[in-house]
Amino acid sequence: MAELGRSDDVRKRNRNRILAVLRRNSSASSKGICARTGLSASTVSAITSELLDEEVIIRQDENAPASSGRGRPQVRLALNPSAALVASIVLQVDAISVSITDYAGNRLAERDLPFSARNAAPGDFACTMISTMKAALADCPDTTGPLKRIRLGVQGVTDVEGREMLWSPITRHRELPFKSQFEEAFKVPVKVSNDCNMIARALHWREPEHFDRDYAAILLSHGIGMGLMLNGDLVSGIRSSGTEFGHLTHIPQGALCRCGRQGCIEAYAGDYAIYRRSVCAGATAPPRSDISDTQMDAVFAAALDGDENALEAYREAGRALGTGLADMFALVDPIPVAFVGKGTKAFEFIEPALREALGEMKLDTGARDADIRCYPDERPLIDEGCTITALQEVDEFMARAVPKSNAVVSDAV
Repeated sequence: MAELGRSDDVRKRNRNRILAVLRRNSSASSKGICARTGLSASTVSAITSELLDEEVIIRQDENAPASSGRGRPQVRLALNPSAALVASIVLQVDAISVSITDYAGNRLAERDLPFSARNAAPGDFACTMISTMKAALADCPDTTGPLKRIRLGVQGVTDVEGREMLWSPITRHRELPFKSQFEEAFKVPVKVSNDCNMIARALHWREPEHFDRDYAAILLSHGIGMGLMLNGDLVSGIRSSGTEFGHLTHIPQGALCRCGRQGCIEAYAGDYAIYRRSVCAGATAPPRSDISDTQMDAVFAAALDGDENALEAYREAGRALGTGLADMFALVDPIPVAFVGKGTKAFEFIEPALREALGEMKLDTGARDADIRCYPDERPLIDEGCTITALQEVDEFMARAVPKSNAVVSDAV
């Protein structure tokens, strides 16, 4: 029996490796799968035959253009679009975004809805997201497959099991149980994730050659968040999503943060903090939750015109971010960093002070020359991270080797 268990485990891993090749490359021939996985031709042939019988994968149109070369054209295999659907839901301070994607990665439907999270009652969150998702599902063609996974990306702290949004700067309500509410509505597995973690997932999917096993994704927006990847795994807390980079202390007893503490990195680098400093409101002035894009654009325009208060606001943000990164680099060594969000628009004013703070590290780690890239729009990255994570979870399910004589394996929640 132990030998059978090990054999099934190997079979599942090999099935998953083949699905991973098709996920990354859209399609591949059997020969190409052998080359990318290192599996033998007989193993690939046996597993792909199984997956074809199970309608997890398909043969591509034989009339499609084939690669040039001698001999018989090789049949290319691809993921079956009709095998499953996944849903991505992004919850932010001012909007709810829903997208539905088929198993092959084709976007079938999208819905975007203005939503004032700050004014919403606890029940409004799930009710609005569920109704928006039902509308998106109704937009999908009738020929689509069954819904298999839902992934929520939320601006806030989640529990480590992905059941609840424990706390968020976008609402005063806590411990919102999104997982149970969505699973009751749709009867499929659901997970709630921190938005910065999903950004980190998306960056790896988009640019694996750069964002590989060790890197950080830092959100510069209303607040400051981080998704941290080390040794190929997302870092989380023991009980929560963790990595609350924005709430590390920059200056003890310093500027007032919207979390209620003083001196956090976010209290110097969040939108409300930059605006507060630019208008000389005072570091202990209550953090505003209604700073608009228009107001932040005005701060940026003032900096372009040489306004010293605006420039100093960005310098303070750079020092706070740089000091926080320096502390992190002291723990893990310098790693690539992606700054994401609307705040990157002013990165030219933030970066000099940031790198100066990194350069003050006494350790000879080259921190000042850390590899930094900017991405101005976080929402597509959150959505993409949710989608690819959900699709890979479905791949894991599909990889379960099920002998034809056995009953269907339940996709348990």
